[in-house]
Amino acid sequence: MIATAGKNPEMRGTLQVGLESLRWLLEVQRAERGHFRPIGSNGFYRRGEPRARFDQQPLEAHATVSACSEAFQVTGDRYWVIEARRAFGWFLGQNDLDTSVYNPDSGGCRDGLHVDRVNLNEGAESTLAFLSALVEIQALETRVVGFDELPQSGERGLSSLRSAANQNAT
Repeated sequence: MIATAGKNPEMRGTLQVGLESLRWLLEVQRAERGHFRPIGSNGFYRRGEPRARFDQQPLEAHATVSACSEAFQVTGDRYWVIEARRAFGWFLGQNDLDTSVYNPDSGGCRDGLHVDRVNLNEGAESTLAFLSALVEIQALETRVVGFDELPQSGERGLSSLRSAANQNAT
Protein backbone atom coordinates (compact mmCIF):
# COMPACT_ATOMS: atom_id res chain seq x y z
CA MET A 1 0.00 0.00 0.00
CA ILE A 2 2.77 2.46 0.87
CA ALA A 3 4.58 1.97 -2.45
CA THR A 4 1.38 2.27 -4.48
CA ALA A 5 0.09 5.30 -2.57
CA GLY A 6 3.50 6.96 -2.79
CA LYS A 7 3.36 6.92 -6.59
CA ASN A 8 -0.12 8.41 -6.82
CA PRO A 9 -0.64 12.02 -5.65
CA GLU A 10 -4.38 11.36 -5.33
CA MET A 11 -3.63 8.78 -2.63
CA ARG A 12 -1.75 11.19 -0.34
CA GLY A 13 -4.20 10.53 2.52
CA THR A 14 -3.84 6.79 2.11
CA LEU A 15 -0.06 7.14 2.18
CA GLN A 16 -0.20 9.10 5.44
CA VAL A 17 -2.46 6.49 7.06
CA GLY A 18 -0.07 3.74 5.94
CA LEU A 19 2.98 5.53 7.30
CA GLU A 20 1.26 6.35 10.60
CA SER A 21 0.16 2.72 10.94
CA LEU A 22 3.69 1.49 10.29
CA ARG A 23 5.11 3.92 12.87
CA TRP A 24 2.58 2.66 15.42
CA LEU A 25 3.48 -0.97 14.68
CA LEU A 26 7.19 -0.22 15.02
CA GLU A 27 6.61 1.39 18.41
CA VAL A 28 4.60 -1.63 19.57
CA GLN A 29 7.38 -3.93 18.34
CA ARG A 30 10.25 -2.13 20.09
CA ALA A 31 11.49 -3.80 23.26
CA GLU A 32 12.45 -1.84 26.36
CA ARG A 33 16.14 -2.37 25.46
CA GLY A 34 15.48 -0.85 22.03
CA HIS A 35 15.71 -3.91 19.80
CA PHE A 36 13.03 -5.21 17.46
CA ARG A 37 10.53 -7.53 19.13
CA PRO A 38 7.93 -8.90 16.71
CA ILE A 39 4.50 -9.71 18.02
CA GLY A 40 4.52 -13.40 18.88
CA SER A 41 2.33 -15.99 17.24
CA ASN A 42 1.38 -17.50 20.60
CA GLY A 43 -1.65 -15.26 21.10
CA PHE A 44 -0.82 -12.37 18.74
CA TYR A 45 -2.11 -8.93 19.85
CA ARG A 46 -5.83 -8.70 20.31
CA ARG A 47 -7.51 -5.44 21.22
CA GLY A 48 -7.59 -4.94 24.98
CA GLU A 49 -5.20 -7.81 25.66
CA PRO A 50 -1.44 -7.89 26.19
CA ARG A 51 0.64 -8.57 23.11
CA ALA A 52 2.20 -12.01 22.77
CA ARG A 53 5.98 -11.88 23.21
CA PHE A 54 6.64 -15.35 21.80
CA ASP A 55 6.89 -17.32 19.52
CA GLN A 56 8.74 -14.78 17.38
CA GLN A 57 9.10 -15.69 13.72
CA PRO A 58 11.47 -14.61 10.92
CA LEU A 59 8.59 -13.69 8.63
CA GLU A 60 7.72 -10.74 10.89
CA ALA A 61 11.26 -9.35 10.81
CA HIS A 62 11.39 -9.70 7.02
CA ALA A 63 8.01 -7.99 6.56
CA THR A 64 9.19 -5.11 8.73
CA VAL A 65 12.44 -4.69 6.77
CA SER A 66 10.41 -4.69 3.56
CA ALA A 67 7.82 -2.18 4.79
CA CYS A 68 10.49 0.19 6.12
CA SER A 69 12.42 -0.04 2.86
CA GLU A 70 9.28 0.91 0.93
CA ALA A 71 8.59 3.77 3.32
CA PHE A 72 12.12 5.11 2.81
CA GLN A 73 11.79 4.76 -0.97
CA VAL A 74 8.62 6.86 -0.92
CA THR A 75 9.54 9.46 1.71
CA GLY A 76 13.33 9.67 1.79
CA ASP A 77 13.02 9.85 5.61
CA ARG A 78 16.03 8.13 7.15
CA TYR A 79 13.96 7.12 10.17
CA TRP A 80 12.83 4.17 8.05
CA VAL A 81 16.43 3.10 7.44
CA ILE A 82 17.10 2.97 11.18
CA GLU A 83 13.95 0.91 11.73
CA ALA A 84 14.79 -1.47 8.87
CA ARG A 85 18.23 -1.99 10.40
CA ARG A 86 16.68 -2.60 13.80
CA ALA A 87 14.35 -5.26 12.36
CA PHE A 88 17.17 -6.93 10.42
CA GLY A 89 19.25 -7.03 13.58
CA TRP A 90 16.69 -9.45 15.02
CA PHE A 91 18.08 -12.16 12.70
CA LEU A 92 21.62 -11.49 13.90
CA GLY A 93 21.05 -11.69 17.65
CA GLN A 94 19.65 -8.27 18.51
CA ASN A 95 16.56 -9.86 20.01
CA ASP A 96 15.06 -10.92 23.32
CA LEU A 97 17.37 -13.93 23.66
CA ASP A 98 20.53 -12.23 22.33
CA THR A 99 20.85 -15.22 20.01
CA SER A 100 21.36 -15.27 16.27
CA VAL A 101 18.48 -16.78 14.35
CA TYR A 102 20.59 -16.78 11.18
CA ASN A 103 22.93 -19.79 11.08
CA PRO A 104 26.20 -18.90 9.33
CA ASP A 105 27.29 -22.55 9.30
CA SER A 106 24.40 -23.67 7.12
CA GLY A 107 23.37 -20.36 5.55
CA GLY A 108 19.87 -21.08 6.82
CA CYS A 109 17.64 -19.36 9.30
CA ARG A 110 16.19 -20.95 12.38
CA ASP A 111 12.41 -20.97 12.69
CA GLY A 112 12.16 -18.41 15.46
CA LEU A 113 12.41 -17.72 19.14
CA HIS A 114 10.57 -19.48 21.94
CA VAL A 115 10.46 -17.94 25.38
CA ASP A 116 13.51 -19.93 26.51
CA ARG A 117 15.37 -20.96 23.35
CA VAL A 118 15.80 -20.62 19.64
CA ASN A 119 13.82 -23.08 17.49
CA LEU A 120 16.65 -25.02 15.87
CA ASN A 121 14.61 -26.12 12.86
CA GLU A 122 15.67 -24.31 9.66
CA GLY A 123 12.61 -24.40 7.45
CA ALA A 124 12.40 -23.03 3.93
CA GLU A 125 10.01 -20.22 4.93
CA SER A 126 12.40 -18.96 7.60
CA THR A 127 15.45 -19.20 5.38
CA LEU A 128 13.66 -17.40 2.55
CA ALA A 129 12.52 -14.72 5.00
CA PHE A 130 16.14 -14.15 6.07
CA LEU A 131 17.53 -14.19 2.53
CA SER A 132 14.81 -11.83 1.28
CA ALA A 133 15.45 -9.47 4.19
CA LEU A 134 19.19 -9.65 3.47
CA VAL A 135 18.66 -8.67 -0.18
CA GLU A 136 16.33 -5.84 0.82
CA ILE A 137 18.58 -4.44 3.54
CA GLN A 138 21.58 -4.56 1.20
CA ALA A 139 19.59 -2.68 -1.46
CA LEU A 140 18.51 -0.15 1.13
CA GLU A 141 22.09 0.32 2.35
CA THR A 142 23.18 0.90 -1.24
CA ARG A 143 20.59 3.69 -1.56
CA VAL A 144 21.80 5.42 1.61
CA VAL A 145 25.58 5.12 1.31
CA GLY A 146 27.17 7.66 3.60
CA PHE A 147 24.37 7.61 6.16
CA ASP A 148 26.07 7.42 9.54
CA GLU A 149 23.26 7.90 12.06
CA LEU A 150 23.08 4.38 13.45
CA PRO A 151 21.31 3.17 16.55
CA GLN A 152 23.83 2.05 19.17
CA SER A 153 23.39 -1.57 18.19
CA GLY A 154 23.62 -0.71 14.50
CA GLU A 155 27.38 -1.14 14.15
CA ARG A 156 27.21 -4.68 15.50
CA GLY A 157 24.29 -5.35 13.16
CA LEU A 158 26.06 -3.94 10.10
CA SER A 159 29.17 -5.94 10.88
CA SER A 160 27.06 -9.09 11.15
CA LEU A 161 25.22 -8.12 7.97
CA ARG A 162 28.47 -7.92 6.04
CA SER A 163 29.58 -11.24 7.50
CA ALA A 164 26.26 -12.87 6.56
CA ALA A 165 26.45 -11.48 3.05
CA ASN A 166 30.00 -12.75 2.59
CA GLN A 167 29.05 -16.17 3.96
CA ASN A 168 26.14 -16.48 1.52
CA ALA A 169 28.31 -15.36 -1.40
CA THR A 170 30.63 -18.35 -0.99
